[in-house]
Amino acid sequence: MKKLYQTQWHGINFKDFSACSLSEIATEDFYDKFYNIFFKKFKNYNEIDKDWVDYKIDIAQYIEDIVKNKNNILSIGCGIGIVEDYLSKQKVDIRITAIEPSKDVSKWLIKNPNIDLFDGYFPQCLKKEIFFDFAYANGIDYVFDKEEYLVFLKSVIDYGINDFLIISSSSYNLKTLLKQYVKSILEIIGIRKKLNKGQFWGYLRSAKEQKQVLLEAGFRKVKITKSDKGAVFIRAKI
Repeated sequence: MKKLYQTQWHGINFKDFSACSLSEIATEDFYDKFYNIFFKKFKNYNEIDKDWVDYKIDIAQYIEDIVKNKNNILSIGCGIGIVEDYLSKQKVDIRITAIEPSKDVSKWLIKNPNIDLFDGYFPQCLKKEIFFDFAYANGIDYVFDKEEYLVFLKSVIDYGINDFLIISSSSYNLKTLLKQYVKSILEIIGIRKKLNKGQFWGYLRSAKEQKQVLLEAGFRKVKITKSDKGAVFIRAKI
């Protein structure tokens, strides 16, 4: 597991609205300030960087294939809702329960009749126990350290979800590690200027680390695949 740092996202420089921290992960206040700028800059999905939208649609199409015969779906960490919006338009009988810590982040989804939006954290924000045919968490794994990740995964199992998909935004491999090592060496010997790392964003995990923590949490089958657009899909079953 390696630490991940970031200086900007969607063309928005973090230093313009926050004092970045190398040790403390981004807080809710940080994200509230970020999305306040985000929604001033972008008015709809069509204005966002096309490559980013295509990446999200690629994820949605992967999920679409899984949920062909499923109707009641849970999305943990829906963000601005590109995936959920797409799924709701492709499958008319789908019912999506979408969870996001900040309701303002997902305000583009509020008027979608096929999506029930909950503000908060899983599973506490759900008002009552609901049966889900399938659940997925899209790009939230990076925020957890190992202990937090384990607690989260166990809570998924405890809720009764036995088919779970993680779309990881925090994978790394040997090539990534070699790049980081070379950069560090060049900085040490003075050939390369030490760059501002920016905001401590979260954690990178290898496929081996992902599988290990899922099995430790109680999942019995774990399959990891990667799409041509770079999305990493980790499907875990009881």
